[in-house]
Amino acid sequence: MSLVPPGVMGYCDRVSYRPGDTVRLAVSTTAARWSAELVRLRALAIPSAGVERRQERVGALAPIGGDGIDQRTAVGSYVRVDDLPGAGPDGLVVALAAMPTRPGAGAQDLLAHGRPEQGSGWAVGLDGDGRFVLRVATAQGAGKLRSEERGDEAGARRPPGAPASEASATYPAGLVEVAAGPVAQAGCWYELTATVGGRAGSEVALTVAPAGTFEANHAVRRPEPPSTSRAALAAAPVPATGPLFWARAGGGTAGNGDGARAGGGDTGEAVRPYDGRIESPVVVGDATATGSRAELASHRALLAHWDLAAAIGRAGIGDTGLVRDVGPRGLHGTAAHHPQRAVRSSGWTGDVTDFRFAPEQYAALHFHRDDMTDCGWRFQGEAVLPPDLPSGVYAWELTDSDGARDTVPVFVAPPAGTATAPLLLVLPTNSYLAYGNDHVGVDSPRTQVWSQMVPTLDDFELFRDARRELGYSLYEAHADGSGVCYSSWRRPLLTMRERAYDHNAPVWQFTGDMQLVDWLDRTGREVDIVTDHDLHAEGAGLLGRYRTVLTGTHPEYPSLEILEAYEEYVGHGGRLVYTGGNGMYWVTGYDPRDDQVIEIRRWGGTQAWLAEPGEYHLGFTGQLGGIWRFRGRAPQKTFGVGFVAAGNPGASAGYRRVAADPAVAWVFAGLTGQTFGGYGVAGGAAGLEIDSASPPLGTSADAVVLATSVGHGDDMLEARENFNMTSRVLGGARNPRVHADLVLVPREGGERSSRPVRSPSPAHSTTWAAARRSRACSETCWIVSAPACPCSIHPRNENETRLCGCIS
Repeated sequence: MSLVPPGVMGYCDRVSYRPGDTVRLAVSTTAARWSAELVRLRALAIPSAGVERRQERVGALAPIGGDGIDQRTAVGSYVRVDDLPGAGPDGLVVALAAMPTRPGAGAQDLLAHGRPEQGSGWAVGLDGDGRFVLRVATAQGAGKLRSEERGDEAGARRPPGAPASEASATYPAGLVEVAAGPVAQAGCWYELTATVGGRAGSEVALTVAPAGTFEANHAVRRPEPPSTSRAALAAAPVPATGPLFWARAGGGTAGNGDGARAGGGDTGEAVRPYDGRIESPVVVGDATATGSRAELASHRALLAHWDLAAAIGRAGIGDTGLVRDVGPRGLHGTAAHHPQRAVRSSGWTGDVTDFRFAPEQYAALHFHRDDMTDCGWRFQGEAVLPPDLPSGVYAWELTDSDGARDTVPVFVAPPAGTATAPLLLVLPTNSYLAYGNDHVGVDSPRTQVWSQMVPTLDDFELFRDARRELGYSLYEAHADGSGVCYSSWRRPLLTMRERAYDHNAPVWQFTGDMQLVDWLDRTGREVDIVTDHDLHAEGAGLLGRYRTVLTGTHPEYPSLEILEAYEEYVGHGGRLVYTGGNGMYWVTGYDPRDDQVIEIRRWGGTQAWLAEPGEYHLGFTGQLGGIWRFRGRAPQKTFGVGFVAAGNPGASAGYRRVAADPAVAWVFAGLTGQTFGGYGVAGGAAGLEIDSASPPLGTSADAVVLATSVGHGDDMLEARENFNMTSRVLGGARNPRVHADLVLVPREGGERSSRPVRSPSPAHSTTWAAARRSRACSETCWIVSAPACPCSIHPRNENETRLCGCIS
């Protein structure tokens, strides 16, 4: 059975639910009909390990279904402004600053009111060559064209095939177009002023001038004098009546239905999308107005001034979907697909690097033609979860009338304010989002070097590669080279499907965490399930209801609230089992108006991309981004260990016992020999990304290192944040710092507790399958507890062990 054939797929309206909640399901299929039934997932298949899928239907909930709709998603961030008056008899002036990042990548509109090519409105943008242009729709007639200051070559646009000396021309549907300046330089700021006369015989004009400080421009600017181009109008402009759009053509959009949301999800086709930044546009209803953009903003005929600094406060940008008009009419705009905020504008001096303390230097939005934070699909099906539904991992099993299938995960937490089991598993849904729909295995030339093999692409990989409109992961770059810093749940997350991660490991993220769910279920342990999103919202009070808390296998992206919850839980004696690798690493923020969207800014760590200078702070929260270590919250302080090295599966290794204290001998009960965890699904127990103890970074003095990995090769490389100068000795074969530690830390009051244990995770070490395949298994060390709770080791055979039973 094809796992996700190109026929049906879907997503739910949010990350987490409780019994009694309504779950809404958006489905896209090319078939006539679709149906879905809710199942409880007990295990996902791992063919290479001989693990079969286990699930059971939720009998209390009837299947749902509907007519098939081939739902489409148009990508590209933009702003929409309703009710802006069209150009009247007095005309208008439009002023803005712009920094294109892909001039020459096709025609692009910066601001567009109507569609001049279709007979109404005006637009300021870039032509296909990368020159700034002003286009105006007029009644049919000839426009007397003339250019000033730079001559015809830099001036009015001639109709195709017209000789250079021709002074007038007739345009289709009365379209008049003037171009000014040379081809724009990528990464450089320009001040643009467009004038549109209101009557026949008046002029349209475009002035382009270099702008921006030395620091604000990404490149060393070539000498460029200001340039103005003009054209006389033979007929009056035809005013637009629809909305004004930023970063795409105007003319309205068509959505799929109720999936379209303010701030994201408009599914109309994007025309002339723009890559780059726009700073605080001003529109004045008087074509005779002159002066700088700041002077125009105080003109008596001001129609709108969208001051992008106005939304910035000490807590960040509270409403990321609002583009505030500080003019007299309050023509506020709505941002879609999260154009990037908290980015440098033309006045950035480099003296302040926190946007909250110099809002006027961060008064810009960065648009990308491939931004996407809401598919905007119509939610066709919904169901109310039974009030007695147990907490757990569920899924909609989708089937269409052509036989195609998909599985859409549904996470069900216990009823609010309650615990229905002694154990809690926190699924790292932020990490699922961070890696969601990544195309690294296809796009990155480093994949083959990293894995030391030629990547193989199955039908699933090819299908996912072809559906780029479903958005990117936080490990990729936009088309203009800037890093992807937002990820959203409002889309099909195909990387959460039951499939092979060929360039990394057979299990990863959600599929790795399902091995925890599988083991807990098979051993009869009762456990509640919550998500990062739940923990962020509820804090330590949620954790405090449980005897023992387990993390997922790769909890890499915690918010401040998540970290504080774990810290408080541990500080009050809670038992915490850290089963991850490379965990608690990146500073992560939630959109304050929509917690289904997260944000990061990468710097200071082992990273896929680097944030631009002065853009290290999260727009959502105002917090300094990067890794928590540089915020004084190294994971070693709370979890005992932290990220130390990464490598391909071939660089993994097993563990050797180092703790000789009889007081911890109980941890190894049932394990024979001094070494264990030598191999699993994708190598040894310590693999891919490994953590170790570090007293300088916060591992407590009374922590006990139980075992240390041995035998890493030079393909296991030390994390870049751990060394200050480059070195030839970074790999594990010659670098003693490259090793993983299993650590036991005393709880408050002197008891031994499960806070925190370095667990070789399925994702990073794949040793959950060691219970099935390995001669020895590190699982004995994964779960520990107070001495008052004796460990119960259950060997499967003489060479295999199971997790100790003291977590129940």
